[in-house]
Amino acid sequence: MNVRFVLTPELRRELKKPLGTLIRGELPSPYGRIMGILKSAPAVITVGDVVTENTMKAGITPDLAIYDGRTKRKEHEFEPEKDDNTILIDIVNPPGTITYQLLTAVRDALREHKKRGRNVYIRVHGEEDLAAIPAVIYAPYGGVVLYGQPDEGVVLIRVTPECKRRCAKILASMEVVEDGG
Repeated sequence: MNVRFVLTPELRRELKKPLGTLIRGELPSPYGRIMGILKSAPAVITVGDVVTENTMKAGITPDLAIYDGRTKRKEHEFEPEKDDNTILIDIVNPPGTITYQLLTAVRDALREHKKRGRNVYIRVHGEEDLAAIPAVIYAPYGGVVLYGQPDEGVVLIRVTPECKRRCAKILASMEVVEDGG
């Protein structure tokens, strides 16, 4: 299926506000304040290279990490450490969009983690900036999704029915584009 959801100008403005709680501060300070939350969550999902890298440096291995090798539109030399229990998936997701491929990769990754306890890393060719939306939609209740707010800190989303509804509403408000083929 070649469907993608494209961010509208109105949604772009709305998404400037964090989807969760902004934990301000210079690294690694925000991680010290949320370590207890991360350790007790049924799933920890990181979106972005810097957030994934810093979460790992803080001693937490994400159950699902979504990254694109870039930060602030520049190359970022980071490749998360993998072991025999880690699955790596490569997908394509253009900027300002959520592709069907990204949606299904996130859904399948979280199912795999729940079933077999395996960590899944999704390397995005394109941009992963909107991946927190499907991450919240598919994460278990009580799970945590982390993403960076450039030059401000880390956004922590605790997955609740309310935030799942909000993310589903955002996805439903995006423009649906069907690519030929």
